[in-house]
Amino acid sequence: MRLFAFQGIRYARPSVEIDPLAAQPYDQLDDAARDELHAISPHQFSHLTRPLADEGGDAYGAAARLHGSWMRDGVVLRDDEPSLYIFSTELADGGRRLGICGLAGLEAPDAGIIRPHEETLAKPLADRVALLEATKIDLEPVFFLSQDEGRLEALIEDDLDGAETVAEHTDADGHRHRLYRIHASERIAAYQELLAPLPVAIADGHHRYKTARLYAEQSGATQGSAASAKMAVITSLSSPGLTIDPIHRALRQKIDIAAAAHLVVETRPVGAKDMSELAAAVAIAPQPALGVWKVGRLPEIWQLDSSQAGATIPENAKRLSVSLLHGVVLPALGLGESAATDGTVVYRSDPAQLSEQLAAGELKVGFALPPMSPNEFAGAIAQGDMLPPKATRFLPKLISGLVWADHQSKMA
Repeated sequence: MRLFAFQGIRYARPSVEIDPLAAQPYDQLDDAARDELHAISPHQFSHLTRPLADEGGDAYGAAARLHGSWMRDGVVLRDDEPSLYIFSTELADGGRRLGICGLAGLEAPDAGIIRPHEETLAKPLADRVALLEATKIDLEPVFFLSQDEGRLEALIEDDLDGAETVAEHTDADGHRHRLYRIHASERIAAYQELLAPLPVAIADGHHRYKTARLYAEQSGATQGSAASAKMAVITSLSSPGLTIDPIHRALRQKIDIAAAAHLVVETRPVGAKDMSELAAAVAIAPQPALGVWKVGRLPEIWQLDSSQAGATIPENAKRLSVSLLHGVVLPALGLGESAATDGTVVYRSDPAQLSEQLAAGELKVGFALPPMSPNEFAGAIAQGDMLPPKATRFLPKLISGLVWADHQSKMA
């Protein structure tokens, strides 16, 4: 991949004072969360990522004008020389996830350099494209994963020694996010040299990356300019702080789950009181495992028969429960490939929410999936193969508002 240093834009205040101004990514904020953040400060970052319309009814123009006023009034500053930025996430339960932030050159989808790793659900891009057109600001990074055998992690650790924190934020789950700046040309070159021959997988932010590509095509962005690149945080797949949580599934309609019995090596009833307990049991069960909770029946753990995966599932994904669920279990239940994206399959990252909907009768059957190891993920996508929609969830989410770029940024 092509990695560029850039003149980051940051809040012009001590790092600890930035804490209340940072925000979760825009797609994690419903209207209530947006309003709560807006009320914290007129300089809260969500005023840019989730702007409200001004008196003229123009939300996107309002965001552009607001950012312009912040620059003029010294609320934010632009770094004087192109830099890379370390994103360090100190996890609440111990450990640390490290990533390097720069501008990634946009690539053709078929080039195999920046790879989506899963099919994505249809999602309108017009809102984000309109915001980018109005502001010319790259507000939130995408999250890339690099299969570099730990070399990226080692480079970052070297640069963290004695580095000064320039921004920090502690999120609602107790994870502490810290930003560090690297501007020495020889260190920037070391990251560029390491990553240049390597493809990366988009872990999170598929739609943000698509937005950047669409805008660049529509605007005729000049190659080598910030408008022809996308801000990204790259983390090593070998990072000890990298975890991949599941997104569970459910169906609204009644269905005969016995139709998939031939795909199961062993069925084990479990005494789970809710989907959270079922998911925890699935995580430690012999794999590939699937938790099944049909309304009116005791919850079960199915140990799936990977030998029945067939040619439709890539070889390296045949022991992944999520691939078997979409590739053989759902078809056995009479659901076609379109069920994954047409609203038939319901996706829930919070098993407690899934439990509530099952109890209320809104959903008829829930499927609990196990987490995925980074090695399993790397193997499944090694040949450019795609996982089913919402196959992964990388937590914690990258925090927005620690550093960002505009299309005037100089690159190196």
